[in-house]
Amino acid sequence: MEDVINVVRALSADTRLRVLKLLRSREMSSGELQELLQVPRKTVSYHLNVLQTGGLVRSRREGRRLVYAVAVPAAADADGKFERFLFRTLDDLN
Repeated sequence: MEDVINVVRALSADTRLRVLKLLRSREMSSGELQELLQVPRKTVSYHLNVLQTGGLVRSRREGRRLVYAVAVPAAADADGKFERFLFRTLDDLN
């Protein structure tokens, strides 16, 4: 149940949805996200952490920086309905 709560929490903020929409197009560092979103780096880090806790974002080290990408959470259903719902929602974002 906690996994589902973390996913719902991760999707409950406009900034986090904007982060997912940006990451859907390509992997990015927090610095790139901060530049595109025009918010403080601390804010981007907070939202990335919430998204990682929800299983919606994964990171990997590339040299000295972390690169983030969209991930499908473990709490999502196996037949992809959640992923289709999420991506349709992101497509509708301005």
